[in-house]
Amino acid sequence: MLNYCHIESTLNMKTFIALLLVLTFIGGCSHQPAVQYVAVQYDLLIRNAMLVDGTGNEPYRGDLAITGDTIAAMGNLGNATALRVIQADGKALSPGFIDLHSHAENDVLKRPDAKNNILQGVTTILAGNCGGSPVDIGDYFERLAANPTSLNVALLLGHNSVRQAVMQRENRHATAAEIEAMERLVAQAMGDGAFGLSSGLIYIPGSFAPPAELEALANVAHSYEGFYASHIRSEGSDVLNALQEAIDVGAQVGLPVHISHHKTAGPSAWGLSKDTLALIDMHRAKGIDISLDQYPYTASNTNLGVLMPPWSLAGGQQAFLERMQQSASRSKILEDVKRIIDEQRAGSEFWRIQISSYPHDPSLVGKNFEKVLKQRNIAVNLHNAAELAIEIQVNGGGRGIYHTMQDEDVERIMRHPHTSIASDGAGVEWQKGSPHPRNYGTYPRTLALYVRDKGLLSLPEAVKKMTSMPANRMGLIDRGLLKEGYKADVLMWDPSTIADNSTFADPHQYSTGIDYVIVNGVVVVEDGEMTDARPGLALHSNSQ
Repeated sequence: MLNYCHIESTLNMKTFIALLLVLTFIGGCSHQPAVQYVAVQYDLLIRNAMLVDGTGNEPYRGDLAITGDTIAAMGNLGNATALRVIQADGKALSPGFIDLHSHAENDVLKRPDAKNNILQGVTTILAGNCGGSPVDIGDYFERLAANPTSLNVALLLGHNSVRQAVMQRENRHATAAEIEAMERLVAQAMGDGAFGLSSGLIYIPGSFAPPAELEALANVAHSYEGFYASHIRSEGSDVLNALQEAIDVGAQVGLPVHISHHKTAGPSAWGLSKDTLALIDMHRAKGIDISLDQYPYTASNTNLGVLMPPWSLAGGQQAFLERMQQSASRSKILEDVKRIIDEQRAGSEFWRIQISSYPHDPSLVGKNFEKVLKQRNIAVNLHNAAELAIEIQVNGGGRGIYHTMQDEDVERIMRHPHTSIASDGAGVEWQKGSPHPRNYGTYPRTLALYVRDKGLLSLPEAVKKMTSMPANRMGLIDRGLLKEGYKADVLMWDPSTIADNSTFADPHQYSTGIDYVIVNGVVVVEDGEMTDARPGLALHSNSQ
């Protein structure tokens, strides 16, 4: 008698034909029908691709099949069939890029196509970074479910947002009761699916918090298996002390530490990446789980308020304006702004500060401080640059691009084995303002400039830094690799033509070279153009 269990167990599952055994068996009947197999098609089959699977291993030629939202089979799939077949013709097939450091949580609610993210290959974002996030994570996920996006969205809980919810913008240490109130908010958010706690210690009110407060809240996140991601207190001349503070929080609590958009910025910090990376390696050797991310540019982008001393912004804008009316306070603010510009941002080269958004006077958008001063026929010096920064803050503030890094530091950090690639970007509105090019081109730039042109990273190494490494940091168990059983977040792209087209002078340009983007098994980019599909999901931490 046929051993059907043996037949089933030995079928070649590497084919794209799932065989349904249909047998009518009547013992001894001469008219007994033969055994028949009915082919069950896969939904999507991609043929003849260069599979860059996210492990860091060398690429190999093969096929990939998708059923529903899952990668069903990979390899040489022979005569497999599918409802739809795409010929890759040797182009790269990789996991979708996972952006560990995004600020697009609110943008995807407004513009769910997330076009600037999707067209650079991002299929999952981890938002809520630098201390800023929704406080009610559960409510956010409900709103996201009601307005689906083209990509997957995960969240960190922002310490700044939690502190402000409990203490507003007060410049003082929290009381025991306030710490308890913040701990309850962290527990609620982690229970609702947050992946960890983020801090932004150059921003108020987070800058007013001592390490003990961060440790208390990180301990709650740790109890839910979360991690601590920190925009550390300084990325300038005091970067080593700031880095040590973040590491100490992790060591004290026992949770993993992730250093956000690691850099050594400003003339006083150039070259210090040697020391920061050595410090990270030293503590990793002691058993502390430390990772980091980085965007592949020599310029950062944040609000122009970082040029103000944090104490001057305590209590909000009205409190700042009142301090500006007091001669002694104004003088002290001016001196502190001069110091910050000199040490952390521009030195004496004021072109390094570029205005990217300024609602009060949009005519200044895209111009740097040097150009503005020259247009006003004002001497280009530190005093006048500081006065310009104060003027902008008095008028409601804006955002700036800071050209404060050196290529040597960027490349040294990129080569570090525990550095993931991340954008620190958002979901930008087309042709509005003068945003940082990273919002459009982080991932293609890495592949074009640092892999293809400079050879700083190998192709498998770069893809790993964009896929499985961030997935591992988040604890995602079914994304970040091309692997059977993993979710079908997949990209098809051409290594020879992929390009970031966005520049500082002309930022509103989408990346090119990515032919297909597939999210949860659904095509959202086809032949380089977006479809109307919105298959993105809210991702909850595994601890939920």
